[in-house]
Amino acid sequence: MRRFWLIPYLTYILAFGLIPLILTFYFVGFNPSSIKGLIVDFPPGTFNLALYNTLLFATITALVSTLLALVLAIRVDSLPMRWQVPMSLIILVPYTIPFISSSMIWYTLFDPMYGPLYYLFKLFHIPMLNMTTIPGLSIWAVIIVGIWSSTSFAYLMIIGGLKSISKELKEVSQVDGASLSQYYSGVALPYIFKIVLTAFLVIFVLQLGNFDIPYVLTEGGPGYSSTTLPLLIFDMLYFIGNFSGGEAAAALLAALATLPAAALLYIMRSGGLYVRLPVVKVPDKVYDSLLWLLTVIILLFLLFPVYWMVILAFRPNIYDFISPPILYPVALTVKYFVSAITSSTPYIFTNLVVGIFVALISAILAGTASYIMSKQNIYWLLLITIYLYSLPATSFIFPVYILFMNSGLLNTWWALILAEPIFTVTLSAWLLFNIYRDLPNEYQELAEIEGASSTYTLFRIIAPITRSSWFMVMILSFIISWQLLFYPLILTETPWQFNFPPTGAQTVTIFAIEAIRSKAVDWGLLASSALVVALPVMVLSYIIMGRLLEGFNIGGIKG
Repeated sequence: MRRFWLIPYLTYILAFGLIPLILTFYFVGFNPSSIKGLIVDFPPGTFNLALYNTLLFATITALVSTLLALVLAIRVDSLPMRWQVPMSLIILVPYTIPFISSSMIWYTLFDPMYGPLYYLFKLFHIPMLNMTTIPGLSIWAVIIVGIWSSTSFAYLMIIGGLKSISKELKEVSQVDGASLSQYYSGVALPYIFKIVLTAFLVIFVLQLGNFDIPYVLTEGGPGYSSTTLPLLIFDMLYFIGNFSGGEAAAALLAALATLPAAALLYIMRSGGLYVRLPVVKVPDKVYDSLLWLLTVIILLFLLFPVYWMVILAFRPNIYDFISPPILYPVALTVKYFVSAITSSTPYIFTNLVVGIFVALISAILAGTASYIMSKQNIYWLLLITIYLYSLPATSFIFPVYILFMNSGLLNTWWALILAEPIFTVTLSAWLLFNIYRDLPNEYQELAEIEGASSTYTLFRIIAPITRSSWFMVMILSFIISWQLLFYPLILTETPWQFNFPPTGAQTVTIFAIEAIRSKAVDWGLLASSALVVALPVMVLSYIIMGRLLEGFNIGGIKG
């Protein structure tokens, strides 16, 4: 198999990943005063606070969501097979909700008078304060939403690890008289410790660059109390016009993300990471009851915001601002949802066009390159792929912005079509690499015996055999494109004007945040806007859940 089909993939990740990343550091390297200005002069203490908030947000979110996911994964793995898929689908509901939609709904949940947290405040005699508007508390509101949105992703990886343990190993432990607690603490967890650590590191790196949650929920306020480095970069670029300071912050964030990303790559590349853990012996009935108790609490935390979003979107707004809040359906109206659909038409059309192109680019580039990477053991390219996927969007934005500004492509569909696949083609290549490794080599060997070219082998033999996997990465790429916020905010200015050649390229995520910025917040319209963003993602996500789980069942990171 010739390596020709690596060239398009390599060209793309060089043009929109590695080169912009290097240029970000290059620009800052020739302007060291920008770093001093960022740390010392803007305004004093702001950078230190943003750095602290970023590390706090990423660390707590990754740690807690991984622990919650571990509890859920153990609960599901210990159930009879017929219950495992339904339970997994329930747990993965938050994974189908885009960051922006979840942030918008949590905005209403945190309201101390009219949000559902009212009952918790009353029950535990907590002062009825809105966490999103109180300095010192606002960053914890961001953390709570981060945990909520990350737990399902961590579960996806950990349950894949547990399912990779051979049935014989579990049967042997049962024959030896091990209880459930002894099996999971003494056998299963040490075996998948590498996967649990990988889940923590992946979430940690992704949250370092998370722009959507703090931007939508608090906009970094009050003041700079919940500002993270991605928000600081955005403020410098858009509101202050300090390009040099923004470049410096982006370079520092990229350098910061490189450390855990490097640890992630090392762990994934290492042959094994078995850690001996204390063996816990608890009677099976007690252990099972404790697992169910924790699972019910976690599921309430995960599912209630989705329920609340639907309630708000389809009830008259006269029921929204009542204290105590009404938590059950009392009436039905579709006018807010219809209004949101109607108003968002140009944004939706942009998302459809851009998403289809992004999906096609990702499937073709990743589908071909990842097959060659997996069959020829090109691990260095896989490691670069995972590294680029894990970096924050701010690591690439300044050179990309300058490129499109100088070429006149800002505020066009082309800017998004060309730039957005850096987030999807890398993830697609990672997932397909793991799926291709289990594909027998006989298909390729027979094709080579018959004298078939690499192109024929890839598109006429391998692609049809793995078409469900290609379909999976296409849908996943469309989903990611649909819910991106940072790139559309930077690279677009207006919605599509219903003209051709098209001008204006704002997406549904930008449309949705307008609902939360209105002077008189209409919760029905806000929830409907969130639902407009979330509904296509929810439907498409469930179509690919099975294959996505297979893609994250990474044999290369087993303990």
